[in-house]
Amino acid sequence: MDGGLFAVMDKISWMSCLAFGDQRMKQLLFVLLFFIMTSVGYAAPSASHRQAAEALLDVTGLKTSMDRMITQMVEMQLRQKPEMGPYRDILLQFFTKYLGFNSIKYDFVDIYTEEFNEQELRELTAFYNTPVGKKTITKLPILMQKGTQIGMSKVRLHQHELITMLQAESKRLEEKSKAASPAK
Repeated sequence: MDGGLFAVMDKISWMSCLAFGDQRMKQLLFVLLFFIMTSVGYAAPSASHRQAAEALLDVTGLKTSMDRMITQMVEMQLRQKPEMGPYRDILLQFFTKYLGFNSIKYDFVDIYTEEFNEQELRELTAFYNTPVGKKTITKLPILMQKGTQIGMSKVRLHQHELITMLQAESKRLEEKSKAASPAK
């Protein structure tokens, strides 16, 4: 491969960012995954069922959240990899095209209509229009961020245990491999 896109993607190193990168990036992606990970089954929803899902997405401010998340994600990546600065507009354009609200709106409608019947969607929309519902919308990202921090601190606190377990398993697999291979 001549470099090109692969060289740019290497510079971006999204996977290393996810695995070891900026905590805020992980939190933003966690919020996105929270919205995505609500589907299991599928039944063809009626037009009014789909409209109820769209109303819920509107009241929860998903469009604004998604647009903000994309911008923050690109900005954080640029802080980590300043050499990608000249590509900022391209990154924003690409991620808006594929992760922006207009690109995923109907996927979210599908997810919500799979998980909630029409009446439940209307009840959720009504709830999110109440003062407590509006507060929930603003507090949920904070709660998820704090929950993520708790989880990360617990893992960090016991990281040595994981390393020891991985090293022991690596040694066991190596010994098993040596025992299985014929002696030369």
